[in-house]
Amino acid sequence: MPQIKTQLAELLLECRFHQPADKFRSQRPFLPDIEAVQAILFNPKQSRQVKIAAYRGWLEKNQPCVFGKTAATNKGVYICLLEEQEILRMARGDADVEDTIQDHRQAWKRLALEGRVSSFLILLTSKQLVLKEPNDALKEICRRLLELYMRIKVPDDSFQTEREYVFLRRPDNTLLKFSTLPNIFCAQGDGRWWHDHRTPGGIMITSNALGHFVYARSKKTQLDETACASALEQAMRTIANARKDPSDGKTKFAHCPATMLVPRNATDPTPLRPTSEFSGFSTDHYAGYFHTDHLIPSVFFQKERDPRTLHRYEDLGFRYIFDPAADPVGHAELMAGIPAKWFEAQQSMDRIPDFADPEHTSMTDSRLRGRLTSWLEDRIRSRC
Repeated sequence: MPQIKTQLAELLLECRFHQPADKFRSQRPFLPDIEAVQAILFNPKQSRQVKIAAYRGWLEKNQPCVFGKTAATNKGVYICLLEEQEILRMARGDADVEDTIQDHRQAWKRLALEGRVSSFLILLTSKQLVLKEPNDALKEICRRLLELYMRIKVPDDSFQTEREYVFLRRPDNTLLKFSTLPNIFCAQGDGRWWHDHRTPGGIMITSNALGHFVYARSKKTQLDETACASALEQAMRTIANARKDPSDGKTKFAHCPATMLVPRNATDPTPLRPTSEFSGFSTDHYAGYFHTDHLIPSVFFQKERDPRTLHRYEDLGFRYIFDPAADPVGHAELMAGIPAKWFEAQQSMDRIPDFADPEHTSMTDSRLRGRLTSWLEDRIRSRC
């Protein structure tokens, strides 16, 4: 008989009542930026939209990802907020959680079609969860949330096996589709060696469509070398932004920064201008103590602030951003975009209500966007 998966609500309750508190957190409280947002996220008197706005404000100022920060500033991140108490009240358990995620996933794709958003973010908030140790129990909650989103099995340290596509309508009404790269973030990262993957509230999954973002922001009909070089610089800046000392001088970290640029050999070609601040670094690869393409990096889920030993990955790639010859599939799917048919887009948005029909309406109308938000909130209320 097939094994029955443990429901997300069960995992949350098991963690609340049976998993150890994070001793590190009692010695090193959350930084003020995290505490300030959590005061809003955990306040039952605040509305869903107020909580989402507070979290978006945190993204704008405090995440190291340059693309994500810019997208958040321009409201280019679509947020699905899942509160623990709602999950515990959902009558059909994971079926309701999955439907809620998929509703928001499709709303994101609907708005992305018009270039209004490029990134999808799932935020699971829990006042109890943020104070728990980063152990296997927390990892299982992350895994279950990812599986409910992606609808595939997600082993430790695995790569994305099925592409998630988001679509962009072009001026001639044809379509391009772009693949996304999901990543996991946890409150427990705050102050640890993986500080750059921290989040207020609990657990966050982000799925970024880099090529879609570049097209939508630049309004270009196709990517040129200048656009790709600019995107490369932003990606390199994100890696360089990794926190070098999460303790502000109080503790020496062996594995910070968690990701780092590597020097470029003088004879290696580069698409960057000689005046670029990154011209002295490799545009082929960078290094890190976790693999940035792993869906569930198992190295995060250890109670130590900075473990004694961590494997260093030396071949994390940049080349897909700018070099179609070296990585034709990666460049096409993640940057340049692939021509798509309308039936593909329609299939990926098959639960969107008729008033927001992808092929025949435009989400430039703020009233339609408001109706879509109300539709989502009504759907959540019906499940709780």
